[in-house]
Amino acid sequence: MQQKSYVTVNSKETIKELLQHIRDSEYVAYDTETDSLNPRKGNIIGFSISGEVGKGFYMPIKVYRDGALHDIEIEGRLANDLGKSIVSKLLEKKLIMHNASFDVRFTKSYYGINLLPALYADTGLLVHTVKEEGAFGYGNPFGLKPIAMMVQKEIGLDVEKDANEEQLALKASIKANGGQISKENFEIFKADQEILAMYAAADTDLTLRIYFHFLEILKQEGLEKFFFDEEVMPLYKEVTIPMEEHGVRLNIPLIEETKVSIQKDLLKYGEMVVEELLKESKIRAWVIDRAVEAYPPKSKGTFTQRLLEQSNVNLVKSEKTGKFTLNKSTVAGMPESPIKNFLMTGDTTYLTKQQIVKTSLSLWKDDNDGKFFNIQSKDQLGKIAFDVLGLTPLSSTTKGKAQFDEDMIQSISDKYVWAKYIRIYNKLTKIKSAYIDRFLDQSEDGRFYPYFKQNGTVSGRYGSDLQQLPKPLEEGQDEQIVMDYTNIIRAFFICDDGYKLLDTDYQSLEPRIFAAVAGDQGLKDIFANGWDFYSTIAIKTEKLEGVSPDTKAPNYLKKLDPVKRQTAKSYSLGIAYGMSGYALAMTLDVPTKEADRLVEGYLDGFPDLRRWREDSRAFVKANGYIKNKVGRIRHLPVAKEIYESMGDRLMDWRVRKDLEREYGVDQVNSLYRDYRNALNNCLNFQIQSFAASVVNRAAVQINRKFRSENIRGQVIAQIHDQLICQVHEEDTKRACEIVQECMENTTKLDGVDLIAEPEVTINFRDGH
Repeated sequence: MQQKSYVTVNSKETIKELLQHIRDSEYVAYDTETDSLNPRKGNIIGFSISGEVGKGFYMPIKVYRDGALHDIEIEGRLANDLGKSIVSKLLEKKLIMHNASFDVRFTKSYYGINLLPALYADTGLLVHTVKEEGAFGYGNPFGLKPIAMMVQKEIGLDVEKDANEEQLALKASIKANGGQISKENFEIFKADQEILAMYAAADTDLTLRIYFHFLEILKQEGLEKFFFDEEVMPLYKEVTIPMEEHGVRLNIPLIEETKVSIQKDLLKYGEMVVEELLKESKIRAWVIDRAVEAYPPKSKGTFTQRLLEQSNVNLVKSEKTGKFTLNKSTVAGMPESPIKNFLMTGDTTYLTKQQIVKTSLSLWKDDNDGKFFNIQSKDQLGKIAFDVLGLTPLSSTTKGKAQFDEDMIQSISDKYVWAKYIRIYNKLTKIKSAYIDRFLDQSEDGRFYPYFKQNGTVSGRYGSDLQQLPKPLEEGQDEQIVMDYTNIIRAFFICDDGYKLLDTDYQSLEPRIFAAVAGDQGLKDIFANGWDFYSTIAIKTEKLEGVSPDTKAPNYLKKLDPVKRQTAKSYSLGIAYGMSGYALAMTLDVPTKEADRLVEGYLDGFPDLRRWREDSRAFVKANGYIKNKVGRIRHLPVAKEIYESMGDRLMDWRVRKDLEREYGVDQVNSLYRDYRNALNNCLNFQIQSFAASVVNRAAVQINRKFRSENIRGQVIAQIHDQLICQVHEEDTKRACEIVQECMENTTKLDGVDLIAEPEVTINFRDGH
């Protein structure tokens, strides 16, 4: 194991040592410690630097003491001022960071120093480029410690042992100083300075070790240009971090207005659900039985207190508890009545059935938000559906319990009005919590700051909270009220004053890339001739006659047989990605023989597509990886391992049956799934990752062109294949030309044109 030397900068001598260390280092790992996860509002309490493996420095800026943060002084000078001076020296270095977006934005906000030009590599993205699934099985796959644990032998450290000891010491220190150590709020700034210093310095040492280790792998795989020059780091520095820094303005009045409206509709639909359910006598009886079962008539306790309240008895309540005082003398002094007899004897026959039901139901409704049942309780609704109405469940839990889930609700919503209303209620509830409440809660001065993770998917597409925005719904796709609320969500995001949004979505990007990558002329002709993609697929696959894929033709397939075209949507890309006849049969709910016929018809109609599928699978079996058109690699070693040991035998169900007797069902099924997924992933990846690169590289070029022509604007969001730019309204015309040129021509496809026409708008909805 390599030696480690970590220094806390707290004197003139250690400051000089740190400055000399920076001067002597070409590559410097940098990391901040903060009191917040919000770079716009938090403080840097210290930072660590490492320019040599095994050596690290921690510069403390603030210390937590007596319930507050205090500035540190070093030799009569504020550490904050010294820290700013030291950080400025990093502008001359090649900076290595892990999750650089956070540290770059925090440093810029806190010190006013933009380290982005000096950022050379982000180790999280470096690992993703050569090992796209990261430290799978170690926790956060692209977290610093999990990555270090994954390669601890190679980097010469017992990371698992060290990290565990560091975490225990850190948590103990935070706790001793009154700090929180929950997942949501890990108050690292409350740790003792000495412990925090060692922890922080170790992190930059790890960052540097990880960088050098994975840099060698990057070189071996020939991905240096792809990472440093062509896509990964240019995208990160020029698009991703600027997007996260910029944020998007929110239309707060519209969101608040929508919240008031949806709350009213939720109340209305909740009442309609209850009203419809209670029309069933069996359900009314069930509610009464459950209420009396939960709150049986007893002469003491909750039932009696509610009974007395409803009966308006003349008894004194305790000022302390707010409850009626019920002792022998108090009860004895009551006027003669059935209730008095009940209190004295506990005999429920003194009460009428109406009194019991009324009291029990009152308490039951308290437990169910003032309703006869909790319509958000899948357990209660499941009991009503299965136990009371006798409906047959579609599925069960692993423990055999019938599931009342969205699929079940959907299956009965045409027959039961209450189920239709529950479906609407559930969808509105999700819209409110996932979008309306979230954007209001997370807004800062009227802005929302989304995250954009470049290592969020294996293909290189962003993982982002904006990817979750619902697509606009068209007439007939859902209930009108659900459509109205769904389609208003993108209108929450608006441009800043004096600016416009350029909303540009590629037309059929995935099918176009699929046609170019597969190299099939029949697929390319679809776009060259302006035909409808799905109609062409259906016509070729099913050898349809007398119909046309031309949208302007009188015999256009969608007009004459829309069902055939709709069916083609289910397999047009699925078969290209390796969908089997069995899987297609399950999707279309048709016999397997019919699905097999469609698969073969598709591949016969596009012979070069068949050849591409076969060649790709042969390559991954031989090499254990696949590359897309611009060089991004998907490592699929399991394909090579299984093929070398078993060939393609696993793909034959009869062979699998024989193997199950020897190796067991679970092991054979696991091997089959892994092999099948690898063979399909080698196809899917080539399309998905190339599509990601097309959009990513266009975004880089747009921002570069804007800068070169002094266009006041930038890319502010990427949502799937859609780029949204914000530009000054005076620059709109030229910006549109730049956006279209960059999106259509930055990356050229073989035999297929890219189409991307900007729409000028003021929100994310109206241009999409």
